Amino acid sequence: MSLGGSEQTGVQTTTQLPPSYVLPQLAYGANEAQRLYSTGTGFGYYPENTVAGFSPEQQMAMNLQTNRALSGSPITREGQSLGLSTLRGDFLSGNNPYFKQAVLDPITQDIQGYFSRAGRLGSGANQDVLARSLAKPLMQNYENERQRQNAMLANVPALANQDFTDYARLAAVGLDRQQQAQRQIEANKARFDALQAAPQQRLGTFLGNLNAAAGTGMTQSKPIYENKNAQALSNTATLLSILKSL
Repeated sequence: MSLGGSEQTGVQTTTQLPPSYVLPQLAYGANEAQRLYSTGTGFGYYPENTVAGFSPEQQMAMNLQTNRALSGSPITREGQSLGLSTLRGDFLSGNNPYFKQAVLDPITQDIQGYFSRAGRLGSGANQDVLARSLAKPLMQNYENERQRQNAMLANVPALANQDFTDYARLAAVGLDRQQQAQRQIEANKARFDALQAAPQQRLGTFLGNLNAAAGTGMTQSKPIYENKNAQALSNTATLLSILKSL
C-alpha cells in the first residue's frame, strides 16, 4: 500500500513492561491470589439456617386451626343436630311433649270434663267431639313443622359442606408446613450447589486476579513505511559522493 510515495515494508512491535519498582508488588499480588485460591478464603457458605422458622404466634395459630379443623365448631355441631332433628320430624306433635302439655291436654280435659258431668263420658259423641277438637291444633302443628322442615332443606348443603370447610382449613395448615419445608429444601440445595461450584469460582477468581496483577504491561504494534523515491535519490547522492572522492 502506498501513502504519498511511501509503502509499508513491515510492522514494528514494542513491548513495555511495568516499571521495575512495581514488580515486587505484582509478584506479591500474584502470590496472594495463589494463596487465596489454595485456602478458599472468601468462598465459605453462610453456616447458619438461611430460612426463618415459624414464629410462636404462627405456630399457635396453626395449632388452633388444626384443633378446630379436627374437632369442628360446637355451634356447627348443634346446628347440624337441630337440622337433622327437624328433618327427621322430631318436633311433630307426637314427639313434642310441650305441645301435648300446652295444647292437647287442656283441650282433652275440658271436653272429657264436660261429657263426664253430663254422664256421657266415653260415648260416641264424646269421642267424636274430642277427635274434632284435637284435629285443628294437630293439623296446625303439622303444617308449621312441615314449613320448618322445608326451610331447613335450604340449609342442608351449607351444613353438610361445613365438614369440608374444616378439612380445607386443615389442608391450609398442611400447605403452610409444606411450603416451609420446601423453602428449607431449596436453601439446602442452594448450599449444596454453592459448594459444588466453589472450586470453579475460586479458579476463576484466581485467574482474574493474576491477569489483573500482570496486565499493567503494554504491547504496541505500528506499521513501517518506506519512500522508495527518496531512498533512490539518497542512494544516488551517496554514489556520486563516493565517485567524486575517488
